[in-house]
Formats: sequence, structure tokens, C-alpha cells
Amino acid sequence: MIDLATREVIGYAMADHHRTELVVDALKMAAGRGGLKEGCIAHSDRGSEYTSREYRDQIWKLKLRQSMGRTGSCYDNAAAESFSDC
Repeated sequence: MIDLATREVIGYAMADHHRTELVVDALKMAAGRGGLKEGCIAHSDRGSEYTSREYRDQIWKLKLRQSMGRTGSCYDNAAAESFSDC
């Protein structure tokens, strides 16, 4: 997860698979660091991990607002798509 105001990585998770638990773990890390306040917007693309019940439940528990890019529009998620640690 990237804080768009500071471009800081505030949550991440790694594994040898691509399942919902990765994005949930990254969200929990961001929340645990104190970087997420009630009402913050968690924006993503429309991948199955972000539309899953588990992820949506975590968003609700943290009192965040979920936002998703439009289908077929790469510009809606440009900040994440162009992110680089270089």
C-alpha cells in the first residue's frame, strides 16, 4: 500500500502466490503502523483480491472507504502502476 500524499510504502506483503491474504496482510500492516485514519480511501483496481469478501470486511472493520478504478482504465490506478523503488 502506498500513501499518495507522501508516496511512502505503508503496508506490504510477499508470498509465492497471488491470493487475497496478501492484500489483507498489507492493509493490516498499514493500519498497524497507525497510517490509516477513519474515513481514509483505500483505492485499488478491480482485481479479485480487492473485491473479495475478506478484503471488503477488513476495509469495513478499519472504517475506511473503498474505491476502485473503472474497468479498462489504466489511468485510474496510475500511481500504483507507476510506483518504483528505484
